Amino acid sequence: MTTRDLAHKAYHAKIVRRGLYALLTMALVGMVFFALRLSMAASVWQIPAAHHDPLAGWMTPRYIVRSWDVPPEVLAQALGLDPDGSGRKVTLSELAIERGTDLDRLIADIDTTIAAYKAQQDD
Repeated sequence: MTTRDLAHKAYHAKIVRRGLYALLTMALVGMVFFALRLSMAASVWQIPAAHHDPLAGWMTPRYIVRSWDVPPEVLAQALGLDPDGSGRKVTLSELAIERGTDLDRLIADIDTTIAAYKAQQDD
């Protein structure tokens, strides 16, 4: 091999090495980015107070049951829902419209039900 061939090989190896370093760096940056996103998302679910968002029209009964740690039967009874097994996801806004009631009144009823259940559990 001539000196020129060796120099060309060394130059080619240097370019390949730089490309591999760039790929490794991008992979590490991506890994750190997604690890931070995962840790921030997981930390929200570790704080019990974070689960108690004010009730809103977009929430489903299932979301309320899981977030407020209330048995499904308690909320179903308060809302007058029968578990029909259809898996239909209905929001509080949709329930209020179906019943012809005010959303704020429905939310107040749910708040009262949850407070009564929690008070009963504390006794």
